[in-house]
Amino acid sequence: MKKIKLLHIQLLPLLSGVQNMMISLLSGLDQAKYDIYIISKGDGPLVEKVKENGWTHIAVKDWDRNISLKDMLVAFHIYNILKKIKPDIVHTHSSKPGFIGRIVAQKAKIPLVIHTIHGFPFHPYQNRAISFFYQKLESYAANYAHHNVFVNNFEREYAIQKLGFEPEKSITIYNAVQNMNIQKKEYNLHERLEIVSVLRFWKQKNIVFTMKKAIEVVKKHKNVFFTFYGDGELLPECKKLITKSGVSDNIQLKGWCENILFLLPKYDVFLLNSLWEGLSISILEAMSVGLPIICSKIKGNTELVDSSNGWLINPLSDKELKQCIEQIITNKSILEEKGKDSIKKVTKLFRYELFIQSYKDLYENSKKQ
Repeated sequence: MKKIKLLHIQLLPLLSGVQNMMISLLSGLDQAKYDIYIISKGDGPLVEKVKENGWTHIAVKDWDRNISLKDMLVAFHIYNILKKIKPDIVHTHSSKPGFIGRIVAQKAKIPLVIHTIHGFPFHPYQNRAISFFYQKLESYAANYAHHNVFVNNFEREYAIQKLGFEPEKSITIYNAVQNMNIQKKEYNLHERLEIVSVLRFWKQKNIVFTMKKAIEVVKKHKNVFFTFYGDGELLPECKKLITKSGVSDNIQLKGWCENILFLLPKYDVFLLNSLWEGLSISILEAMSVGLPIICSKIKGNTELVDSSNGWLINPLSDKELKQCIEQIITNKSILEEKGKDSIKKVTKLFRYELFIQSYKDLYENSKKQ
């Protein structure tokens, strides 16, 4: 049987949320049925993972996150790649690859074009003119995909009502965590409170503000400890804050960790205080091992977390994170109950099998050109 040629388009060769979601999806497909290609910028951990899985990586060196004249060269390069490979399906991810990739794929007459929106590029903390510009770009590019996939229902409804997306071409498929034989959290309520966070150290994740609040907490509560896994451009600033405050015994920065799922169960609570999200893979991972969640009350997060399995806080509140942690300190028994509800929620709404089957249905049962 002839294999289905499936080509995914990413931008950064990292292994953060968007890339890990793609790896998780591709790993769940029947490898005997698909011939898999991935386009992204240059070398990086994503490229290594792609090769490790036996898939084909194609580098586009002129990729850049900012809009520039180079984008025309990138579009031309991708068009030539598509004409050479002749994929049956092109699947794009995130804003810039989605804009260029959808249009180029249609121009190259690819039979099926799918785009996953992992969170729109416009958000409340942005200049209004820039936000308006990005919304117009998203509205325009949506017409070049056979299916626009959303990772949360909030953005699907917004896109249909405000951006003119066609309802029949707009679908929500929740992210999921791949099934693994991982020890679930066992709560032995000890004196220490161990809080863990997994994130990219950049503006979206609100990490500098969160770090300042964490420093305030540990200065007041010596039995509270924070561990942050991740890397990014704001990591040096966070290191300076910790050193200057003299709290390195209570706040540790561990860098990226590929096997984070196996480490999460040793902590008590998961924290992610982002300014905006699509549907956080790191929160899902923490929920899957039975951790209660403290996270910002924003789109995406509110479809993962409620009072049954965690706490939702204002991301820029001066008091809410500290108050939340103080509540936990005085009633640690609530952690086990909320952690069990995290697992129940993942099992019910964010099952890996459902995630894979939903994308397989798009790949194999969609009406082609």
